[in-house]
Amino acid sequence: MLMSIRHVKKEFKGMPVLRDVNMDIDKGDVVVILGPSGSGKTTFLRCLNFLERADGGEMELDGKLIALDHASSHEIADVRKKTAFVFQNYNLFANKTVLENVTLGLTAGRGISKQEADERAREALRKVGMLERADAYPAQLSGGQQQRVGIARAIAVRPDVILFDEPTSALDPELVGDVLRVMKSLADEGTTMIVVTHEMRFAKSVASHVIFMADGVIVEEGSAEAIFENPKEERTKQFLHQLLCEAVAS
Repeated sequence: MLMSIRHVKKEFKGMPVLRDVNMDIDKGDVVVILGPSGSGKTTFLRCLNFLERADGGEMELDGKLIALDHASSHEIADVRKKTAFVFQNYNLFANKTVLENVTLGLTAGRGISKQEADERAREALRKVGMLERADAYPAQLSGGQQQRVGIARAIAVRPDVILFDEPTSALDPELVGDVLRVMKSLADEGTTMIVVTHEMRFAKSVASHVIFMADGVIVEEGSAEAIFENPKEERTKQFLHQLLCEAVAS
């Protein structure tokens, strides 16, 4: 077991956002988390990387048990060395080139030499089809290209698991495919990923495990086939029907 998460809880201003969420991830898993807005998906993901501090729960990562509500700065740094986060809105530095955006986390964040960082960054950019734009600045790129740079930044640190927070939600529809193809290629290589998304086609074809969340709890989980073809819970059925209607309408 690469990662085991137990009893995660989080409140905002007294309102529960996560209520006793539990999850297990094996090496090479692609776990897709579905759910309506406000279900707690993004908050859960951010708690795993300590971008938000959970109010309770624990995570065992690579054999080390960490209390999510009172982890030390050393423990948080250790988790962040083993995980990478891909944001909805890219979070690239506007004043740095594509190459510099990828190398910065390696040199400044992990103490890797400039030469090794450059080699790792170029290899990551090659994987996402952005090596030829290494000297460009974010403003010169489309949203899809910027997101592929964000994924390259995550790949370059060679994490145990990559956390994706709705990586295509800010993209124009015609740009979504390029990003999903990159993610599928990573899955095919055995990259461990936890992905919050509404992209049903991606989930069906790539996910090893699908989780449906609503109101801060896991309502239903199982294989992609089980969730999409034979959901048990009425709340899951309603959500998937709504997604299907939106897909047809678009």
